[in-house]
Amino acid sequence: MGIPTGMKMYDSQLSPFAARCRLAIYAKDLEVELLRMPDPALEAEFNRLAPMRKIPVLVDGETIVPESAVICEYLEDRGFGLSLRPTDPAHIARMRVLSRIGDLYVMEPMGELFGHINPGCRDQQRVALELAELAKAMGWLEQFIEGPEFALGDSLTLADCELVPVLFFFDAIGPLFGEAQPFTGFPRCEAYYRTVQKQPAAAKVVAELDEALKRMMGS
Repeated sequence: MGIPTGMKMYDSQLSPFAARCRLAIYAKDLEVELLRMPDPALEAEFNRLAPMRKIPVLVDGETIVPESAVICEYLEDRGFGLSLRPTDPAHIARMRVLSRIGDLYVMEPMGELFGHINPGCRDQQRVALELAELAKAMGWLEQFIEGPEFALGDSLTLADCELVPVLFFFDAIGPLFGEAQPFTGFPRCEAYYRTVQKQPAAAKVVAELDEALKRMMGS
């Protein structure tokens, strides 16, 4: 049994943003009710609580917390379980830089590429542009990531919660666009991604994402 919290979270198994929060929840060993979306039975209540209509949303009594980064910070501020925030200001800054690179510069081109997975309606020019942006962002991540066991330091942090789902999709999306070995040129990122999965919380999230992606792809 985990630590009771009385919280619930509107979740989507394939969302990298929801996965980020689940990793924090698992690492902290928290009891949080996960409400899988889409679900017609939950839609009216979700729309009332979440005017932005974005997954995930955390509900803690009367407190409604949207946005994955804010949810993870909120869980830290509530003081439940293992701390995922470093105490050293320099490490905190690096953690946030890694998270920002993942959020703003790696996920954005990958999000665009997901719209071109089907070769039959693929805009090759747009794909080439987004792949170039993705490679540039991965180069920045390669520079800042520490690894190989953790994104920085010697324990899980919120940077790991961000990067594990991001790198899962980077690894998965490459072959769909002819990149059989997506991590070529990014050895530190690859070593980190393979090694961090020794952590049970990270392995669990990767397995969930893999299952959901295979279901989406019909395999």
